Amino acid sequence: MPHSSRKKHPNNSAQAQKRLQITDATGWTHVTTGGKARRCVRTTTTNTNQHSQLPQEESIFFHPAEAPPTTTLESLQSQFTQIQRTWKDSSACDVVGKTLRNILPHTTDTNTNSPIEINNNNDNKKKNNDNGIDSIICIGLGSPSGFLRGGWVDRRLVSLYQLAALVDVMASISSSSSPTIKTYAQDPVFNTLDTSLLSSLDITVLESPHAFEKVTSRTFLFCPGAERTHLEQMLALDPAFLFGGPLEDVESEVVSAFVKRRGSVRVPLFEAQEHAFWNMRVYYPLEREGEV
Repeated sequence: MPHSSRKKHPNNSAQAQKRLQITDATGWTHVTTGGKARRCVRTTTTNTNQHSQLPQEESIFFHPAEAPPTTTLESLQSQFTQIQRTWKDSSACDVVGKTLRNILPHTTDTNTNSPIEINNNNDNKKKNNDNGIDSIICIGLGSPSGFLRGGWVDRRLVSLYQLAALVDVMASISSSSSPTIKTYAQDPVFNTLDTSLLSSLDITVLESPHAFEKVTSRTFLFCPGAERTHLEQMLALDPAFLFGGPLEDVESEVVSAFVKRRGSVRVPLFEAQEHAFWNMRVYYPLEREGEV
């Protein structure tokens, strides 16, 4: 008996799994099978000038990371304590610490055998209580407690090690300045556990785009995972310092102009978690001509 030539209609479950592609203003394509979306880069991009709209669009596609049900604030804090010990025992921590002691006033140096690559030869330091920083802003940390992209991506250790570095940066800057310096963090994937952990470390979590709005020429940017569009938006405001990058190969006039006005120190390989600080640098302002 011949087979029927009648076309079969897809069932409801197949229709429910149909993938949709949505392209945002930054040139990223969001692929979704339902309410959640993951991101993949387009092969072609177009120039846009919609920075002010980007944070609102992000909130549509990025959802708080999903923490395992057994994770508690206490267990997360205990894990972070172990992470801090590993970070503090590393040559990467030594280099970042010595760099900050060298470029910020009123701190004492310690001996270290770690090699340091410095891009300028000006050793003059300001000798006053103002280190040029009035805020620390962290963008793109990721979630220390949860899985990303619907449970497919586990980036928790990377985020925890980067958070350990941020806490060290906070301590170094605070010890070299008289006024209290506030630290803010912003990432659409933060969940309630992340917010509680950051709050316990004296870091205030802000909803997008409020952290962007706080960037000034006296800001220390901690940007281990900031996207190019966000970097252009923030570096256009000429923040004093930046931890992140590398910025040298970013094809952007704004980013290139920032790099030209900065010295930098490369963070050495962090063997415990190589991807956490891969090729990152600490960028700091060069002494301007005639500055006392």
